[in-house]
Amino acid sequence: MEKGSATREPNKRRTMVAATVGTVLEWYDFNLYGLAAALVFGPLFFGSTSSDATLASFATFAVGFAARPVGGIVFGHLGDRIGRKRVLMITMIGMGVATTLIGVLPTKALAGVWAPVLLILLRVCQGLAVGGEFVGATLLTVENAPVGRRGLFGAVPAMGTGAGFVLASAAFGAVSQLSDDAFLDWGWRVPFLLSAVLVVFGLWLRRGIEDTPAFTTTKQRGETVRYPVSVVVRRYPRAVVRTLGITVSGFVWGYLVQAFTLSWATRELDLPKSTLLWAFAFASTLEIAAIPLWGRLSDRFGRRPVVAAGLVCTTAYVFPFFHLLETRNTALVFLAMVLAIPLCKDMVFGPQAALLAEQFEPRVRFSGMSVGREFGGALFGGTAPFIATALVAASGSITPVALYVVVACLITATALLSGRETAHDEIPTRRH
Repeated sequence: MEKGSATREPNKRRTMVAATVGTVLEWYDFNLYGLAAALVFGPLFFGSTSSDATLASFATFAVGFAARPVGGIVFGHLGDRIGRKRVLMITMIGMGVATTLIGVLPTKALAGVWAPVLLILLRVCQGLAVGGEFVGATLLTVENAPVGRRGLFGAVPAMGTGAGFVLASAAFGAVSQLSDDAFLDWGWRVPFLLSAVLVVFGLWLRRGIEDTPAFTTTKQRGETVRYPVSVVVRRYPRAVVRTLGITVSGFVWGYLVQAFTLSWATRELDLPKSTLLWAFAFASTLEIAAIPLWGRLSDRFGRRPVVAAGLVCTTAYVFPFFHLLETRNTALVFLAMVLAIPLCKDMVFGPQAALLAEQFEPRVRFSGMSVGREFGGALFGGTAPFIATALVAASGSITPVALYVVVACLITATALLSGRETAHDEIPTRRH
């Protein structure tokens, strides 16, 4: 008995590390695209630095999110049928190949219309892969979590989204120190090409992990279903809608801060892109501690109080956030990002993995979470920078963008309050 326990504990630790590191690498790849869309894809793949080219660039950014529900359905199905681990190996390979190929794409000057076409196709591949990554990684840990610690265990791999952005921002921050000509010529490609090395490491780490007890038990009992998405749609429609709603504010606020702000502040406020990138990287570094903190607090006080506090903070802060950027003061820009990301965003995001997992039984949990979360990402995450850019272009003011964030927070608050508190319940481990 003691020997078995001693064997399981190292396996759980390796599983958590593998899930987290893999998520870091996946979101490094996915976030690189957002940074490049804000800084280089307009002139290189759409032939202009105008707002129209920026809108076109952000439209390709949104394409990745449009592909995420498809990835969520496909990989959710596979995750409930063949296991969490095998899906995560597939998604990592897919993401790594797509990101590396973006780093060698010809620009419009060389390939004409084929340049944006190929860029869009690779962005679709990224979206498909990430559609299965987050849910699979967090389920590896949530379904292995001790009683009363699901929020913390789910938040640890979720922390990888922030760490991935740190790596992406730092990589772009480093190459942005090059001259403008060198940066546009070859410098922007380096972070994409680095993905190939990182993915090999991630695959090695994930190879040795085991699947979760919830999936293994479901399979041994013969309770896996042939079409899990169909079961989700029939039996859990309210849980899917609630899952989607819970994700709205985080997607809108997170991608406005990450992608739209970078484009708007460099173009309209003349803030140096290196200053913004390092501010993002610094704030995202704090996420490494903040996301698990908010997850752990949700174990103690409940998911709803922590998420609700984050929504109140975001709503109160959205106007001051833009005012801090408008000061053009470097210290205040850093402060703006610190308050926006590890405080406002992560208070909502930290408990999310556990909260969503608690909505579904194990035989359809991967599918249920993926469908709800990734449709939320497609509808509200990928479109956020595009919508915000269009709102500013139409109004000449940042106010409509701030109101857009407030509406997103109200949607999430409604979804949050539509269900009961689940933090202190036993997570379902079999069919019910």
